[in-house]
Amino acid sequence: MTGNSGRADATGQAHTDGDEPLDPAAMYALLQNQQRSTQVQMGDFVWLITASWGVTWLLGFGALWLIDGLDGFSLPVPLAVTVFIVTLAVSGLLSAWLGFRSGRGMRGNRAAAFTGTVYGITWAVGSMAIAILGGGLRAQGMTADLAAYYYPCAYVFFAGIMYILAGAIWQAVPSLVGGVWLVVVSVAAAFVPSPHHYLFFSLAGGLGFLALSAVSVVRLRRVRAAASGAPHG
Repeated sequence: MTGNSGRADATGQAHTDGDEPLDPAAMYALLQNQQRSTQVQMGDFVWLITASWGVTWLLGFGALWLIDGLDGFSLPVPLAVTVFIVTLAVSGLLSAWLGFRSGRGMRGNRAAAFTGTVYGITWAVGSMAIAILGGGLRAQGMTADLAAYYYPCAYVFFAGIMYILAGAIWQAVPSLVGGVWLVVVSVAAAFVPSPHHYLFFSLAGGLGFLALSAVSVVRLRRVRAAASGAPHG
């Protein structure tokens, strides 16, 4: 049969009739370009997640601190708790949605799409698990004073671990640094007198998230520039 459109040469390198196989340099450039394109699509949502959690930490923990932390002004407990829960829920849902969205259009890389989706969902699942675990501990006798440390320390610690994982998955050094910083903040806050540990979380954690978001934007722009300037096969 002569209808075959492709063949292999003596070295086993496949190519189409009438076309020369790609030279190693061109193949390497094509691979790099594909990797950068994947990094851009998977990294598009990271800075949004960090920014949303930065706002959540500033507003949520700031509201909790305002219950007793500021002389001459006190935020009602129900309002402060509502602000904290709502901002936390919004960030968790946004993280999950962005994780799903990041996987769209990546038919050629199901593993990367799956990773992005699972990573986004894990934010929401982990946040809900911490809340449910806290409820169970309260039912078993955990005092309100201890709960005031458990919830923020657990959430910030979880966020730090998630960012360390993000840095490992997408080979992003800023995420690794930010994750380690959040883990340190979660541990250090346990030694800050109440209610000022909320202010410590709000500033150290919230501003840390926003700084990480800014760094992620700069890094994403560099990757995009490299991807657009890379030679195509």
